[in-house]
Amino acid sequence: MRVERVVDRRSLGESVATALIGVCRERQLAGAVPCVVLTGGRAGAQALLAVRDHRDRDTVDWGRVRFLWGDERWVPAGHADRNDLLADESLFAAVETDATLVHRVTASDSGLTLEEAAAEYADVAARVDRIDVVLSGVGEDGHIASLFPGRSELLQGDDEAAALPVRDSPKPPPERVTLTLPVLNRAVHSWLLAVGEGKAEALRAVLGRTEPLVPAARLAGRVDTVLWADDAALHLSA
Repeated sequence: MRVERVVDRRSLGESVATALIGVCRERQLAGAVPCVVLTGGRAGAQALLAVRDHRDRDTVDWGRVRFLWGDERWVPAGHADRNDLLADESLFAAVETDATLVHRVTASDSGLTLEEAAAEYADVAARVDRIDVVLSGVGEDGHIASLFPGRSELLQGDDEAAALPVRDSPKPPPERVTLTLPVLNRAVHSWLLAVGEGKAEALRAVLGRTEPLVPAARLAGRVDTVLWADDAALHLSA
């Protein structure tokens, strides 16, 4: 795992945005449709804002980028807790996307059950043949997506569903849908994002690879695995 140290959340967002735009542009120049898995949280929001405001934003055709989310809170469409709302109010508000390439988790007011929504998302994820970038915010307990330490969802294997329902999440809201670790580890580039002193203990566990491994320490991109973190998050890990 490579560590990219930045001074604050804003510079983290700018650095991640530059790298993400570069990957998407390179893939499109090769004639491909890049696939990006987005994350929620403060760092994820900052990255999307930075992409929106980046001077090179329009060198990417955002209508030819496939988007998924690592997890989603199972609440009504448009609810403030939904991770896709971050994208709607930042990057997606400024660029043209193709709705058929923006794969949202079905909302709780859709008429589906949580299990049905997870199965539907699993089918979507299973059909994606390549994931170029996964963005993963690191939680204070080391969780990524809605894969929490000590939970059964973390143990799902390659031959099982690509997405799972989560009930009684240790972090509210209690019901969620998450991609599994094997799916996240299909990414060419796996980028972890952490901001603030509250993430310092988690990063010490990630970088020290203390057993049992926290979920964030289990991520591995096929080409690179990068931790983008600010000085505050890294101050106990130096």
